[in-house]
Amino acid sequence: MPPVGTEMIRLLCLRWCPMKLGEGRVYGMDIQDSAIDSTSSFLKMAVDSREMELVKLFTKCHSRMEEIVPKDSPVRLVAFNLGYLPGGDKTIITVPETTELALQAASRIVSSGGLISVLVYIGHLGGSVACT
Repeated sequence: MPPVGTEMIRLLCLRWCPMKLGEGRVYGMDIQDSAIDSTSSFLKMAVDSREMELVKLFTKCHSRMEEIVPKDSPVRLVAFNLGYLPGGDKTIITVPETTELALQAASRIVSSGGLISVLVYIGHLGGSVACT
């Protein structure tokens, strides 16, 4: 059974970008090394080497996305998974302050007609705060 959440979303983005645009990149970021390691391991099994070259993963706060996306790159989708890392440490959670900055950054970099998607996991301490 394929994983859900971060890995599956990145895989879907990876498959969607080149198919729709003829080229594309997927930039993924998380503040936890374990999330980046998990995604990297999953993608190495799920995609070929050509597709893997299109993925760039960073251990970085989502509020800093403008630091990694090239300025002239068209951004068609910014997808957020907010809350906590499923199966991970539930004390490491998304906080409203960085989420607000990240949403502002996303609105600056997303292309006209692009999408910003927000998924919020609320089943943890602080989950109700993440929705505000």
